[in-house]
Amino acid sequence: MASIIAGEGQKPAAIGGWRARLSHILEAERRQLPLFAPVALGAGIALWFLLPLNVERQVALLLAFALAFAGLALQATARRAVVAMGLLLAFGLLAADIRSARVAEPRLYHRLTAAPITGTVESLEPQAGGERYSLHLRRDFSAMDPAVTVRLSLKAPLPEGLTPGARIRVEATLGPIPGPAVPGGHDPSRRAWFEGISASGRALAPPVILSSPSQGAARFDRLRQHLESAIVESLGGDAGAIAVALTVGEQGRIRPPLLEAMRVSGLAHILTVSGYHIAVVVAGAMWLLRRLLALSPWLALRLSVPKLAAIGAGVAGTAYTLLSGADLPAVRSIIAAWVVLAALMLGRDPLAPRLIAFAAFLILLARPEALLNPSFQLSFAAVIALVALARSPLGRRLAPQPEEGILPKLARFAAALLLTGLAAELVLTPIALAHFGRSGAYGVVANLAAIPLTSFLIMPLLAAWLFLAPFGLGHLVTPLLRPALEALAAIGLTVAGWPGASLQLPAIPQSALFPLAAGGLIFLLLEGRLRWAGAPLILAGMLMAALAPRPDLFVSADGRQAGILREGRLHTLRGHREGFTVRNWAEQTAAAASARFADLPGARCNEMACRVPLEGGLTLLAFLDYPPRTPELAAHCRAADIVTSPAGLPQICAPRWLRLDPPALRPMGAVAIDSRRAALASVGARAGDQPWSPAAPPGMRPRLLGKTEWTGVITE
Repeated sequence: MASIIAGEGQKPAAIGGWRARLSHILEAERRQLPLFAPVALGAGIALWFLLPLNVERQVALLLAFALAFAGLALQATARRAVVAMGLLLAFGLLAADIRSARVAEPRLYHRLTAAPITGTVESLEPQAGGERYSLHLRRDFSAMDPAVTVRLSLKAPLPEGLTPGARIRVEATLGPIPGPAVPGGHDPSRRAWFEGISASGRALAPPVILSSPSQGAARFDRLRQHLESAIVESLGGDAGAIAVALTVGEQGRIRPPLLEAMRVSGLAHILTVSGYHIAVVVAGAMWLLRRLLALSPWLALRLSVPKLAAIGAGVAGTAYTLLSGADLPAVRSIIAAWVVLAALMLGRDPLAPRLIAFAAFLILLARPEALLNPSFQLSFAAVIALVALARSPLGRRLAPQPEEGILPKLARFAAALLLTGLAAELVLTPIALAHFGRSGAYGVVANLAAIPLTSFLIMPLLAAWLFLAPFGLGHLVTPLLRPALEALAAIGLTVAGWPGASLQLPAIPQSALFPLAAGGLIFLLLEGRLRWAGAPLILAGMLMAALAPRPDLFVSADGRQAGILREGRLHTLRGHREGFTVRNWAEQTAAAASARFADLPGARCNEMACRVPLEGGLTLLAFLDYPPRTPELAAHCRAADIVTSPAGLPQICAPRWLRLDPPALRPMGAVAIDSRRAALASVGARAGDQPWSPAAPPGMRPRLLGKTEWTGVITE
């Protein structure tokens, strides 16, 4: 009898055993578990963006709620952790869907012929070193269409008085927002959706100003534009262009070779107003205010000088954020800065990981699309790595000791600077490779020279210039500021010119980036033995990145351009090496677009088409123009596996596998093909029924909860 009772009790004991073990494992990391709140929220947001079909997103929402419900069967810490994870996953899915509904605007789905457009200027940004401008115009409503925002490209010079708030008329062509040049690549159409931009186009003539801005319209934007002009006039050249980037956040005045050198050398983050700049401004303002306020005995005896200085520093950082255009990286950074300042005023640790997690949670809640932004991923990855390093035993050993002399302190500072640079590069390189296909090889060296120069010389001098310039005294600072800015440019150009300065690899696929990110977060956010569970994930991500099959044939969304990757070179059908499409293909493949189809072995090309043998025994027939309807056309198509064309092909053209002409490509978008495995990937398949997808019905937006929503289309 006793044996029967014991036997019957084994199964419940086993079940209770694994529950207890899970709870025990999580109990050891209880202090660190709140750090995963933004991770779970971000995972839900990522699911909303990455699952192509709305029914899949709805299933994910149900599974998230099911996970939360299943967590109720666990014990203690495990129960709270699993329930919270399920609810946050669901909350992330809902937050992304709600945000998409809030920004929905009618979109243009066809090209319009040149016509005059009237509207109000919303913003004006220089591009390509000031040679052209990007204009956001709020187009007037018409009998057929509501008022919408369109983006126009203009050539310099601009007419006098073209400022935000002005009403203009401009002759322009309009078309749909272009999609990614390659599946999984940078998506201008998705970004335009969340920016509320309905169409893009090109101005054919200088705009005609109909009326000047009203007294209160876009006053702050006009102030930024006047300040930008004053900086360029005072400093000029590369110094003025870099000063504009540091002050008002506009990189478009920097000449393209210098901008490319700053990217290759790993200094591009200095030109983007983000966490580094906000930290310098807030820290500098707080240091200055504490000393100025301490000069008043009345204030020092009656009020808390550190708290007043913290509030003033936050206000200074907020003003700088607004002055720089309040772009997403700057807004994200000032939110984090206010969280840190609040911690200081409350006597808490300002570098506590929970504060960073709280800032990330707020940003993802307000702007879920920020999760896919490279700057969000790069900045938070760097911050997490640096905080983890600072709180590690090695980081504590490198902290300055009060009893040490100046030389040991400088040695510790130099060692800490080098180590933080290495840690940042280690976590940033995979993200840079995933988004851009390259990473700077000497970023640590360049930043060791550039960051102290920018922090302790350029930013204080620039602040002094901004203070003195309205009084006509900016020339007192210019002789020091201009050489410092030119030295920053020289660092970027010098490092970019070193051999092997740019590490170029084929872009890391998203399927490999996720285990890398998950493993890195587990390793950096946890403190006990469980953190080593991230190591297998990191290793798996590295193996997936190294062994992932790579496409070798690319076709543009309109069928006009095609590219073949062969032996480390990108061969293109039409050339156009500097175009957006070919440049993206080159970044994705880490191959120079230095050859044409005619250079491929076995290729036969004439003025009408190219026939090229592909790997895997396939054959490509790529037309350069509309093919003539001759009896030979059917035979040529039957002899090819894949046919591409910039114009619609007749029905008699029936290849053995794929016909990629505009009617076929319209719901697919750009296409990437692995000819060795006969595998095809398309932009439309990746984006599914999302409103920015070429496969989505025009003007329709599926909702996570409720019926499909009509967002509208532009007709004229």
